[in-house]
Amino acid sequence: MSTQIVANKYTSGEVASKRSSPWWQTLLFVVVTLALFGLALWMRLHNLGLPFDRDSYDEGVYWQSLRSMSAGYTLYGQIFYSQPPFFLLSVYPTYLLFGQTIWAARLGIALVSLLGLLGAWMFGRAVAGRLGAIAALLLLVLDPLYLRQSQTLQAEAPSAALSFLAVGAAYLWWNHPDGIIGDCYAALAGAALSLSVLGKLLGVTAIIPVGLLLLAHFWRVYRSNRRRTETDTTRRMNIRSAIIGIVVCILVTAAFILPYAGSFSQFWHGVVTFHTTAGKFFASEQKGNSLIIQTSLTSFLTLAALYGTIAGLLRRNLLVVPILGWFVVTLYLLAVQVPLFPHHLVALTPPLVSLATFGIAPVYWQKRPFVLLSNILTVGAAVLVLLTGVVNVGLDQKYYHTEYAQSQDASTQKDIKVAQDIHNLIGPNDLIITDAQFVAALAGRSTPPQFVDTSGVRIAVRYLSTQELIAAASQPQVRAVMFYTHRLDTKNLAGFRQWVITHFRIAHRYGPGEELFVK
Repeated sequence: MSTQIVANKYTSGEVASKRSSPWWQTLLFVVVTLALFGLALWMRLHNLGLPFDRDSYDEGVYWQSLRSMSAGYTLYGQIFYSQPPFFLLSVYPTYLLFGQTIWAARLGIALVSLLGLLGAWMFGRAVAGRLGAIAALLLLVLDPLYLRQSQTLQAEAPSAALSFLAVGAAYLWWNHPDGIIGDCYAALAGAALSLSVLGKLLGVTAIIPVGLLLLAHFWRVYRSNRRRTETDTTRRMNIRSAIIGIVVCILVTAAFILPYAGSFSQFWHGVVTFHTTAGKFFASEQKGNSLIIQTSLTSFLTLAALYGTIAGLLRRNLLVVPILGWFVVTLYLLAVQVPLFPHHLVALTPPLVSLATFGIAPVYWQKRPFVLLSNILTVGAAVLVLLTGVVNVGLDQKYYHTEYAQSQDASTQKDIKVAQDIHNLIGPNDLIITDAQFVAALAGRSTPPQFVDTSGVRIAVRYLSTQELIAAASQPQVRAVMFYTHRLDTKNLAGFRQWVITHFRIAHRYGPGEELFVK
């Protein structure tokens, strides 16, 4: 597969990048790029610290996990954790530096999400030049689902961001495989790919485009070197940078996995077995996945992606194929995942933005039919990108309004009052067992590390038992138990409430099944 076959010279961002541009165009490109990154940062910091769980549950789990880490407990060994390690490790520094609040934890997510914007910019630059870089960046900056996840303490946005960074670096590497630049692009792609998977296993789908480019590079090196003659003095292509990328990927993976070698069984139990067991238990819910996916894909971004795919194929740009494979494999894994939640769908955003970018191509002022067709396709793609951006601005504003309204509603104010009660009743070194981890963290109080997650999924698949809860609640440092979201009242935990009533005294009753007990 040669470079000429993979990317037609009239559609490659590589060719466009080699054309000299007036200084004002370069300046405009830099200014627009910086403005979009600045806008993205502001959008993520806006209302970042609103005092409620944006996911209704998961943020509380991960906030309590961070609190346990700051208390000296380790992931997997003492803290129950069902994700690969990099997600929490990536936000832990900002969490410590900025006050151990929910704002500090979400800040880590917001900053890592910016790497996805860099990946979009790099990808657009590689396949469609400067215009492609701006288009891809604009689409991702304004995407409402990516924005929401960039402000939510969950693993999805960091993994999606790093997968996009890996693919963007891989496409730039495809254009510049040799020399120090090629080595750097390959190393970045390998490291980002590893970290994406180490943040969320769904990031493994980025192996599709990166792996296909890698195989294509091996093939073009083989063909190029086989055709060389003895008198050919041009530089010989090599696979050094590809090997560097592979080695970096392996080393980064080892660096984050080896520290947990002593608790590898717990690691595997939480990261893999827990999810496969849940998948079997909730298998009947898979039939509802199609509706969740269909709802998410009913968007202007999907329309732009479809247009970009067709435009890229009409231009005979086979660089579309790896991204199309990325999208299809991600879509399949989401379709078979159970339980599937709407926030998982952010994994589709990078491949959709990438496909939409293929609608853009460098504009040439020539009258050749193929060039005219390419220019017309670019105009259509630009219109779709702008239309998608306008629609998404409205959706982003609606998101901000809805989130702020929720921070002021009766439910959130009730949670704040409950948090104040917890704060007043138990000390900062005391522990509380609860199914409302976010409220406990809002009070500045921690759960036992093994109970940072008392989710319905964990309880349903019997990864949490009544005996474990009673044993923990019997410890002297556990000074309170709160039933608040009805998860601890399920039949799989029958008997725990009655035990608490016997051994604790009720301090507050907030509603049916919502009670705070203290010793």
